[in-house]
Amino acid sequence: MKRSMKRVSGAVVALALAAALALCGPAAYGEPAAQPEAPQAGGGQAEPARAEEAAPVSLSYSAHVSNIGWMGAVAGGGVAGTTGRGLPLEALRLVLSDASTGEPLGADAISVEAHVSNVGWQAAVGNGGTAGTTGRSRAVEALRVRLSADLSARYTVWYRVHSAEFGWLGWACDGADAGSAGYGRAVQAVQVAVLPKGDPAPGDTSTPFVDRSSEPPSVSYRAHVAGIGWQGAVSDGAAAGTTGQGRALEALSGSVSWYGHGSSSLEVRAHVSNVGWQGWTSGAAGTTGRSLAVEALQFRLSGEAASSYDVWYRVHCSDYGWLGWAKDGASAGTVGLSKAVQAVQVVLVPKGGAAPGPVGGAFRGAGERLSGSALSVSGSPAGSSFSGGVLTLGSEKGPVLGSVAAVVDNLESDGSVGYRGLLLGSGWQGESSSDGAQLVATGGGFQLKAVRFELSGGLAERYDVWYRSCDSARGWTGWASSGEPSGVESGASGLTAVQVALVAKGGAAPGPTEGAFVSGAASGPALVLQGHVAERGWLQAVGGGEDVGTTGRGLALQAVRASLEGAGEGSSVSVAAHVAGIGWQDAASAPSYAGTVGQGRAVQAVRVSLSGPVSDSYDVWYRVHAAGYGWLGWAKDGEAAGTEGLGVQAEALQVVLVEKGGDAPSSGAPAELSVPSLSLRAHVSGVGWQAAVGNGGTAGTTGQARAVEAISAEVSSPVSGGLSYSAHVSGIGWQDEVSDGAVAGTTGQGRAAECVKMRLTGGLSEYYDVWYRAYVQDYGWLGWASDGARAGTTGIGYRVEALQVRILAKGSAAPGPTEGAYRDRPLHPNSVVLNVPCTMQNPELPTGCESVALTNALNYYGFGLGKTVIADAYMPKSSWDFVTAFWGNPHSASNGNCISAPGLTNTANSFLISRGSSLRAYDVTGTGFYDLYSYLEAGHPVIIWSTIGMQNLGRCYATQAYGGRIYRTYTNSHTVVLRGFNRSLGTVYIADSLSGYVSNSAERIASLYSQRGAQAVVLK
Repeated sequence: MKRSMKRVSGAVVALALAAALALCGPAAYGEPAAQPEAPQAGGGQAEPARAEEAAPVSLSYSAHVSNIGWMGAVAGGGVAGTTGRGLPLEALRLVLSDASTGEPLGADAISVEAHVSNVGWQAAVGNGGTAGTTGRSRAVEALRVRLSADLSARYTVWYRVHSAEFGWLGWACDGADAGSAGYGRAVQAVQVAVLPKGDPAPGDTSTPFVDRSSEPPSVSYRAHVAGIGWQGAVSDGAAAGTTGQGRALEALSGSVSWYGHGSSSLEVRAHVSNVGWQGWTSGAAGTTGRSLAVEALQFRLSGEAASSYDVWYRVHCSDYGWLGWAKDGASAGTVGLSKAVQAVQVVLVPKGGAAPGPVGGAFRGAGERLSGSALSVSGSPAGSSFSGGVLTLGSEKGPVLGSVAAVVDNLESDGSVGYRGLLLGSGWQGESSSDGAQLVATGGGFQLKAVRFELSGGLAERYDVWYRSCDSARGWTGWASSGEPSGVESGASGLTAVQVALVAKGGAAPGPTEGAFVSGAASGPALVLQGHVAERGWLQAVGGGEDVGTTGRGLALQAVRASLEGAGEGSSVSVAAHVAGIGWQDAASAPSYAGTVGQGRAVQAVRVSLSGPVSDSYDVWYRVHAAGYGWLGWAKDGEAAGTEGLGVQAEALQVVLVEKGGDAPSSGAPAELSVPSLSLRAHVSGVGWQAAVGNGGTAGTTGQARAVEAISAEVSSPVSGGLSYSAHVSGIGWQDEVSDGAVAGTTGQGRAAECVKMRLTGGLSEYYDVWYRAYVQDYGWLGWASDGARAGTTGIGYRVEALQVRILAKGSAAPGPTEGAYRDRPLHPNSVVLNVPCTMQNPELPTGCESVALTNALNYYGFGLGKTVIADAYMPKSSWDFVTAFWGNPHSASNGNCISAPGLTNTANSFLISRGSSLRAYDVTGTGFYDLYSYLEAGHPVIIWSTIGMQNLGRCYATQAYGGRIYRTYTNSHTVVLRGFNRSLGTVYIADSLSGYVSNSAERIASLYSQRGAQAVVLK
């Protein structure tokens, strides 16, 4: 009974399926007659179902179409939606039913997923559910349809879509994608069929789904062209720019699009005229608004595309046309030829694929090569050269280097060359320098011991960097590469040259590599010292016992850097310096230094000390070469060596280590020289013995007219010797020399000391000079005398009133002027009479006394002028001005008046200039009368304003203001030449153009001179 029922059920299913397939026969996979707008299904059609394969299920489905809404349901294989009307399908509802009853099967019998625009794949809906959206204007772009596990064992669900622009795509089945992704193209119609398992597809199954992510990437780019600006973008091998128009390409930008893949970009690098290679950019390369042509280009891919594709490109250059194809960062174009890129083509090719065209001659011009510079340890240029692909910094026989710099010129790759150094006393630098920057700032004085070079970026991908060093003591090392050290680690030597070469990646070294770096410290403690010297800067380092600095050149040692090698951890050496203008500084160890740099200050003395365990086994001995002295004696372990307070520069230093108990270096000279202590006392008239003064102090008095009658002096110094001195005493003369605190001169006799002599004795005389000067009656301070010379006066009875004494370094400059340290003539002569001619003014110039006085003064200097030359040719005239011109006519007794000092000064200078004389006239109006004597003592006559016959002042008849003064003239005004004086007689001597040579009371003439406004003119 059960078996019979089973056969019946199978027959029912077979009949039902046959009926369903009858409904969906061959015509069903084309457009039904009721929907003429749908085309026939592409591809083959299903065979009609056989009666024995009657289906137990039936399928119907309906579409929701934009601007239409839900359309009527169609049976399996029918077209749901529209074609040819551009209307997107927005939703789909499938119903799978029991063919015998017409009742829908369970919800899981069939499921549908829709890919909706701007939403993506939605969750699956079951039997009778709505896949997609309604009322939101969102198109379905792809579908997936599946049967339940039970049904899928017996049936296959087939479906295809009609997609905008694509049309009918191939048939998909059992959950495969049907439609498109990435294009934004709407499904417009759909066909679905359920067929027995194993039956052929309803039609063509090729390309049921079009996925944009399966397409290759596309490259687009656009050019900024001279005279045009930015052009529109082109892509995939099209030319951006222009050809045949002579227009330069000035900038370029590009991009890569690859739908559905990870981020990718097109990076560009441009060589621009007058700029050079720019950096890589994913934006615009080149320039705009500057009229600068791009001359070469490089392109490279980044992101996912870079692993699957090569970027090929070529440029069209002025005069050359299209060049060959380059790829993946290689240069295309020219450098150094001033040829503008005018157009460019870019294309993507699968990795390793053939070039789009000829690859030869893609780039023309200078290639990548190294250049650089070197500085000596003093900071001066040390030179560089390039030959055979090798850059040489410095030279084999040149000075020790303090810094190097290197750069890759015409850099086609990105990246840089970096380098760092091992510096004497400082160690390896922590950070690298690169691209032409100096390894060490100038002025540091650090000696270069070893170097490391490295490449980065694209340079490192294309090249290895090889380098070797020339050590001043060992010569050339072997070649090192890519960050390995090259040089010598220890000792006072340094690098004199460094050679650097770029070698193709993986290529052989330029030469032997053995011994590239000599490592290891000294076997025992060893000193390394370096000096900074005036005019030369930092010198090459030296070892213990060698000269730090210079000798015989007069160059000051300004700084010292000291280090200790091979002494073990915790041991060090330090130097403290006594510096001019500063004094003692704190001690310093390398890399610091003792002294100063850039201040022009000399080191004068040093103290050198050891610290740590080394000080238990060794003493450090040192000595200074001091200017004017040479090598001084040896000091040790922190004692002072050199000079203090003498202003003497150290010029060199020697330092040695001596084992405790070992033979120390010796010298008969003192290790340190300082200013000896001086004690000077004076016995002063009316005062007695004063308190002692020191170096440079004043013993005695000034401005009190008190005589020094005796002195006592002594010095105190570690250097042997003493101070000897003698005095010249009024009424006695020179006394015998005394020394070291004894009294020179007299006390209680009222006798003035008039002159002194001093000298140092013994060792003091070898290292010091004694300088002294006297303050003398009337003269004041005389010049400085030294080492036994006379200071003061003899034979004129002038008393010494004060003394100053200074002890200075041997050979150093005097503390002040030395002229006139000793005098044997009075300060002021008792009388002077100058031989001034006395031409008489009458009868030619009855009122021309001023012009004749000037003529007499000029003739004193030998001009030989006639009486009227000055009056007629050089003296200005006026009808009213008597200050700067002559008022009236000097030839007239009734119409002539006078000229004042300003006008006569100008008259004299007008004449002197016309004769090319170096003499000049000076208006010295206001000078005290007796102060005019100093001009006479110097041999210069003085023109003064007085009265006729030296009579009392007459009536004032004219007044004039000029230059802040009031000038007056009187009825008996007269001008004469003052030509001499006699102090003891109180007389002056005058050349008077009315009275001839006359003498008169100095007091009388002084009074008249003052009443006439103290007008005076002197020629000198």
